[in-house]
Amino acid sequence: MRSLVTIIALCCAAALQAQTGLVINEVQAANRTTLVSSKGATPDWIELYNPDRRARSLKGMRLRLGTRVHHFEQELHIPARGHLLLFADERPADGPEHLGFRLERTGGSLLLLDNDGTSILDVFTYGPLPTDRSMGRLPDGHTDWSFFVQPSPGRSNQAPSEGPLRGISKRPELEPPPGHYASPPHVRITVPEGCSLYLTHDGADPQSATAGTSTALNAFHGTVLRAITRCPGMLESEEQSGTYTIGPPESAPLALIAAPDDLWSDERGILTEGLHDNYSRGGVEWERRVLVQAGGGTSMPAGLRVSGSGSRGLAKRSFKLYARDRHGSPDSAWTMADGSRCDELMLRADASPHAFLANQLMDVLVQRGQLALTMQPARSQMVLLNGKPWGLYRAMPPKDAQWLRQRAGAEAVDVLEGPSFSALNGNDAHFQHALELLQRQAPLDSLGSYLDVTSLLDLASVDLFTGRADHELNVRCYRPRQAGGRWRWVLFDLDLWAPPTEPSVMRMLGGDPLAAPFLPLLLKHPQLQPMLLARVSTLLATIFHPTVAARALDSLYQQHRTQLEADHARWRTDLDNPPPQASLAHLHTHLSLRPAALMQQLASASGRQLEHLQIEVPSAKEGAVLLNGVALPEGRQRIAWFKGVPATLVLMPNPGYVVERPLGAEAGQRLVLNDAEDVGKLRLRFRFAGP
Repeated sequence: MRSLVTIIALCCAAALQAQTGLVINEVQAANRTTLVSSKGATPDWIELYNPDRRARSLKGMRLRLGTRVHHFEQELHIPARGHLLLFADERPADGPEHLGFRLERTGGSLLLLDNDGTSILDVFTYGPLPTDRSMGRLPDGHTDWSFFVQPSPGRSNQAPSEGPLRGISKRPELEPPPGHYASPPHVRITVPEGCSLYLTHDGADPQSATAGTSTALNAFHGTVLRAITRCPGMLESEEQSGTYTIGPPESAPLALIAAPDDLWSDERGILTEGLHDNYSRGGVEWERRVLVQAGGGTSMPAGLRVSGSGSRGLAKRSFKLYARDRHGSPDSAWTMADGSRCDELMLRADASPHAFLANQLMDVLVQRGQLALTMQPARSQMVLLNGKPWGLYRAMPPKDAQWLRQRAGAEAVDVLEGPSFSALNGNDAHFQHALELLQRQAPLDSLGSYLDVTSLLDLASVDLFTGRADHELNVRCYRPRQAGGRWRWVLFDLDLWAPPTEPSVMRMLGGDPLAAPFLPLLLKHPQLQPMLLARVSTLLATIFHPTVAARALDSLYQQHRTQLEADHARWRTDLDNPPPQASLAHLHTHLSLRPAALMQQLASASGRQLEHLQIEVPSAKEGAVLLNGVALPEGRQRIAWFKGVPATLVLMPNPGYVVERPLGAEAGQRLVLNDAEDVGKLRLRFRFAGP
């Protein structure tokens, strides 16, 4: 750090030898609270100072940072012996004070160039700057300089009370570092000689702590430490922080640390209860700085907000984490299971065992069936907040343009949401034309050039199977913004399943026909109706089959049982939720009763008669039998089907086996069923033919 400070001093001194013109006077590259606009924005900024006795115009001059250059094309004056604030926000259209680049938090060299574009009027080199700290000349326009604990945008720079700060203190060392341990560790805190330690144990910002002398403590499960050092003539150190937890690494919680006032105070707390409860407050003004420790690793700063609407009235709320430069976060901080990288992370509360299991189950079934739907890659995550258990969450990327661009492999996407299909990104013109075609019952090839028809049918099939009451609200679709880009649906928020025998098909048909999944339009379309009925029948006989789905549910429950029980115990007195076992039984009831009830409702809605096909499917060790491309479970199956809707069976023997000719199958391996009643019963066999 000393060498960096020397370089900075030499650059500033060289630039200001006999300098009397405009100078770069102060810089802040990580603004979080110093300067907040009326819209809640917190741009980084550069302050210029004019030491002359006359006003100066910037018109024609340039400001350079690395390869990025901002050209002042409009009149912009700095008064005599006055200051001018420039906003490094990449928004030059907002006015002449707004620059076309942002400041690098890690440091850089700013050059103020004269009208010829090459003559250097001033150069200012800065190093890594902590959040809400600045660096500037002391006094204004002078060759000397200092870091500033209290930045002064647009005002004269004032020396800190302890004198100029020309370095950054070395941060304290914690041994062992925060993480996971088999037993409570004895923590040693090492502070540079001659420096003071500032330490908190409750999540509070150590900036406000008093200097302490203790350099040793015992850390127990949930111990939270935040520490900085201050050395004479230097800015405070980077923060050393984290949560100590006891247990094996595979049980590592996601540990969040935040200042208690940011969470619970009446004035600014985002989790406060009672009169000041946060039912609707959002946006950047209700974002609070938090330290995030995942898997027992190093803490990372980020922003924290309460997210969504469903959990805001509950004690357990959903959150969203923001990796932002103003907090000192790294870019694209989170890597998801699908390989995408995001600068935001959803922590979905799933405030009941039923909600968690329902969402997880559908995720598994959609993946197994390879449905043409996009689902957020979610991982189960126990969360600690300031060392206290906060229950079970699902961590996932937000379903925004950043994530969907990566899923689509496209440079840009159009994204629509909600029953009105309002544009979150891009526009809806392409989609509105697709809806017109659907309403006019356009042929399949025309629709297929605008919509991923399989994705729409799969969305309808899932909505019909779950009967979810909020299907028309939880809608999002997207398309690559390029030639041939087609609309595909995102599947999310699958916790509000209807009772299994509720006439949900009639309810969905009685709603807006233009509300996804457009069920009234699908059932009236001469080509899409049989496709939808075939898709629903296929899924009910395969991945939604009561036995198949029940096995998946039981496996999920055993996998997450400990977490579910711990979450229920944590929130038992605050949330009126059933125990996990009751939720498991509830979902089992749905899986067993829903297929028959749904088929009867669809038969009534479509006017088609139900038929049944008896199939004996060989053992999976011998091979697979595919119904419309999806594997049937082994054993005797009684498959409900709609009269007049064709189906295709394909036999896929494993290596070493061959197909014995099935009843009615002319080709031996492929059978097209035009009418289930004409076939009756099928006994399909594979015969071992040797290695």
